[in-house]
Amino acid sequence: MSSTATAYSYKLPELNSYAAEILAKLLSGAHITNAEMMDYIDCPHAAAVMSKIRVKFNWQPYLKQKSRTAISGVGKATYEYVYWFDPADIMVLKANDPRLQMFIDHHLKRK
Repeated sequence: MSSTATAYSYKLPELNSYAAEILAKLLSGAHITNAEMMDYIDCPHAAAVMSKIRVKFNWQPYLKQKSRTAISGVGKATYEYVYWFDPADIMVLKANDPRLQMFIDHHLKRK
């Protein structure tokens, strides 16, 4: 959104779901990988949850991702994705939708 003036419609996932936990973390400004998502919310299928956030809940226009090299659990070189939202997008989204701060607070204050 920071690179374009277009606003996209999105949905919030059901409260206390894996998708909600991950989305709240991203909306708080975190950069997170699939492995970190699995540790953070004890979710064995973080990549599928991220796909649901991008497609079903329509956060793809705001979500940034970048591939980086990593070392797998067995010591082999591999790639992982890092996901985040642009801080300017987060500010605009929060300013235009007061539900977002309540959503973030609900999920992050429990941790």
